Amino acid sequence: MRPRQDRLAAFSAFAALALGAAGMVFERAGPSVLAAEPEEFAAWARAHHRALLAQSGFLSAGTIPSLLFFTGLRSALRLRNRSAVRGGVDLPLVVLGAGAAWVMLQLLAQAAQVALATAAAQGATAGVVAARGDLMVAILAAGNAAMATALAATAVAAFRDRTLPRWLAWFSAAAAGIHLLPLVGGSADRRSADGVVDYLPYPVFVAWLVSVAVHLLRRTAGSVPAFPGIPIRVARSRGSLVGARG
Repeated sequence: MRPRQDRLAAFSAFAALALGAAGMVFERAGPSVLAAEPEEFAAWARAHHRALLAQSGFLSAGTIPSLLFFTGLRSALRLRNRSAVRGGVDLPLVVLGAGAAWVMLQLLAQAAQVALATAAAQGATAGVVAARGDLMVAILAAGNAAMATALAATAVAAFRDRTLPRWLAWFSAAAAGIHLLPLVGGSADRRSADGVVDYLPYPVFVAWLVSVAVHLLRRTAGSVPAFPGIPIRVARSRGSLVGARG
């Protein structure tokens, strides 16, 4: 077991969630850049530019613990991954790479949001503001694809190497599919009933992140086995927990 890496991943996840929640305090309902007229979207951005800037600050800060989470998750998934060493696919590395790509895309999306908010505040034309909004939406769509890759790789690694519980492997697979939904079934008008597809990945990701973090903390405390599905005997040796196959 690697309790230090598990704790790093878990606490980083909670820090990312806290910063994300702080950012969502500044969320303002408004027209979708994909559906509204440029003038309508620009007027909304101009009215709420301070909230947009504050939100981007918190969400950008949240990318740091997010990257630490994926680093810790890679270590957790590598506990029993020996096939990668023998020349197979290094799935934990895929998880880290896709997670790092998602982090980078989130930073780029927030940079685009800062750019549109600044342009709106400075009285730029509606077309310029809307174009920057379109760019942000495109970057977020690419971020969904990167996150889907990370979740799918987590699911396959968990099924193959049993480094996570089976239910969490299934949850990861389902979450990966949900992150792809906006790419294939999203609505240009987020105010429509179909627009819920665009927002569905966010609560699912939060639930997945909390589930992984809680599991890693429980594993660190010794209340769940390091390798789900494999019987282990826990013995106390020199004040530490030592797992041995039964």
